[in-house]
Amino acid sequence: VTTPGQYGIIYNWDGAPHGYSTAPQSLDEFLQFTYAPLIDTQVGALFWCVGEHAARWSSTALEQLGDVHGRHYESAAAYHHTENIRRMMERGEDPHAALIERGHELGLAVYASLRVNDNHFDGAQIGDLPDLHHTELTSLRQQHPEWLLGERTSDWFALSWDLSVPEVRRYRLDHLREICERYDWDGVELDWQRHPFHLPEDDAYRLRYALTDLQRAARR
Repeated sequence: VTTPGQYGIIYNWDGAPHGYSTAPQSLDEFLQFTYAPLIDTQVGALFWCVGEHAARWSSTALEQLGDVHGRHYESAAAYHHTENIRRMMERGEDPHAALIERGHELGLAVYASLRVNDNHFDGAQIGDLPDLHHTELTSLRQQHPEWLLGERTSDWFALSWDLSVPEVRRYRLDHLREICERYDWDGVELDWQRHPFHLPEDDAYRLRYALTDLQRAARR
């Protein structure tokens, strides 16, 4: 295992610069928006969110961001953020590769930050899935509501994955494996805080081994 360097301040970013200009955003604009706040600061490492549920690169493991609703969006913000990514890919550009390259040119370490169980579905319930229009939704979540926490957790996190389900852990591991094999990151962060509702609340202690299982598999 590689020992992390002395980075000073670590800057964890959720990928928002993709939405900082109207579509189509150029790759140079994206890189400028990303790194302008970090230059000449005490920041030594950028931890970059590599997506929540859908891929922001040509993937064989995940659905493509925007595909679930045929690139029809719930808001102007979702449109610009997603279409900026999609159009870069259509132009043959790879924003993740460019992000890493520019960071290294600036003397910064660039880490992939994987949100293990992100939930930005605004409190939607399992019964809402058939009509839910959200860019981060995936067909896998729609097809397998039994893999979600539902009524077994806080209302707001009903659509979070139940990580005691082996298929869910494999799905998250596939996401991690692909970003590691595809890009030359300086390391990987597993972000368990976004969001920390992973197991049915009445059985969380008994099922805690499931989280250990995923963490251990990620280290192999």
